[in-house]
Amino acid sequence: MKAVYIAETGGPDRLIFGDRPDPDAGPGDVVVRVRATALNHADLSIRAGRSATGTLPRILGLDIAGEVARLGPGVTGWKEGDRVVVENRVKCGACTPCALGRDEFCERQKRLGGELDGGHAQYCKVPAVNLQRIPDWMEFDEASTLPLAGHTAWHCLIERVQLQPWEDILIQAVGSGVGSFGLLMAKSIGARAIVTAGSDWKLAKAEELGADEVINYTATPKFSQRVKELTDGRGVDVVFDCVGATVWDESLASLKPGGRLVITGTTSGSQIPFNLGLLQSRPLTLMGSGARSRRSFAAMMHMVHYGGLRGVVGRTFDLADAAKAHEVMAGRDFFGKLVLRVP
Repeated sequence: MKAVYIAETGGPDRLIFGDRPDPDAGPGDVVVRVRATALNHADLSIRAGRSATGTLPRILGLDIAGEVARLGPGVTGWKEGDRVVVENRVKCGACTPCALGRDEFCERQKRLGGELDGGHAQYCKVPAVNLQRIPDWMEFDEASTLPLAGHTAWHCLIERVQLQPWEDILIQAVGSGVGSFGLLMAKSIGARAIVTAGSDWKLAKAEELGADEVINYTATPKFSQRVKELTDGRGVDVVFDCVGATVWDESLASLKPGGRLVITGTTSGSQIPFNLGLLQSRPLTLMGSGARSRRSFAAMMHMVHYGGLRGVVGRTFDLADAAKAHEVMAGRDFFGKLVLRVP
């Protein structure tokens, strides 16, 4: 089969488009014929050697949408040709957290496209328990945006901060995959969404998707002042941050007393000085995203089927052009998700 893989870590030139062995479906597994696979910053980290891959060579690709091609022994409830999207984390099912129904804390979990071969290939072996059906009306390109970015936004906003319809939320970097999903989820709940981006064209796109207020954080680096103006001096109830160090102080300053911040990305850096007195005096609740469960993935997909949740495809590339897609992601001149189409 054709695949994009790395035999050594490094820059985009380390990506190889070539032949790899077809996978076999073991007990409890299915082989998915991949039709589309979205790109993530994690793919860039794995390629560069900043994130674990296990042994090399490794097929990249953490987001997978396609069709069931082959069933392994013991698999029921699925048939060849079923249209599916794949939850990325493979859990052991036997450790204490898994036994307690908290598989997000599985002690031996691995990532498709990280420690296991992923979806930048014509075929990928996955556990059948990781599958969810794609709605008939949804194309594979759009479906491939859901597993990481969509599930992360769902986990952060629904599971972690438990965003409410009457609340104000500040969404950082709305043009990113996670940020754009955060906007769509906040509006589907009924919350008021104030969003930031570094360029006006991204803010215009966010307004098309329902953003209530927009802030260019390049033109307005002290954006907390604008947030206070937009909330009659109160600040927002929730900050959803996938940026990190460069916006940290302003994010905290944007929160009302008792506000919650959840962070799920540190693309601008992860090291900051921090005044602990802020937690005592206001007080604030700070949360990390952390791992995600099959339970919450199924809940998000229920909203896709019946609640109108959609994905945002920014640009598409042929699988053979994965290196170009990596360069575009590093440049960040796009809105939504970058998707590779698999021949």
